[in-house]
Amino acid sequence: MSTSNPLSDAKPYLREFFLEQRKLLCSDKKRKEALDQDIQARVLFSREYRNADSVLLYMARDHEIATSMLMYAALANHKKVGFPVCLDDNRMVFRRIDSLSDVAGGKYDILEPKSGCEEIVPDHHSLCVCPALSCDMLGFRLGFGGGYYDRFLKDFPGIKAALCYSDSIIPAIRSEAFDIKMDVIYTDSFSRYMK
Repeated sequence: MSTSNPLSDAKPYLREFFLEQRKLLCSDKKRKEALDQDIQARVLFSREYRNADSVLLYMARDHEIATSMLMYAALANHKKVGFPVCLDDNRMVFRRIDSLSDVAGGKYDILEPKSGCEEIVPDHHSLCVCPALSCDMLGFRLGFGGGYYDRFLKDFPGIKAALCYSDSIIPAIRSEAFDIKMDVIYTDSFSRYMK
């Protein structure tokens, strides 16, 4: 994976750059799996995870940082585990699952909890783990462009965390008014706290 960072802080350019970088990493499955495990282990050993009653995850696609280790650990630790459902009004909610038998194909061809799964109402003891292509040193996240997480996190009362590869951390991303700053970023080699 390339360690050089892009020169522009404009989101379209950054998104293209980091998607290409992610494709390169995905061609080395063993390396990606090792990095993904390191990131998830860092979450599991964190105080944010220990203190969380509910853990809101994303159903990782091949090019995203895996969350399966977090899911299985949280279920084993008797925490509420939620995955997102994208609604027709461009909102996102999280529904609780107790096993993978609770998920099915959904919008954007992403697995999501079935309609009968209860919605999780987040509180101060919730940890929301967000996908990121890149993050900056201030805690802003570059997502995949849909805006669902920024809309969901606007009123989120718990801990906002992003998973990111360490070589995808850059000095600054040009943030906009609707961008939500993370409380913590977990990478394969360090955790960065914003508070």
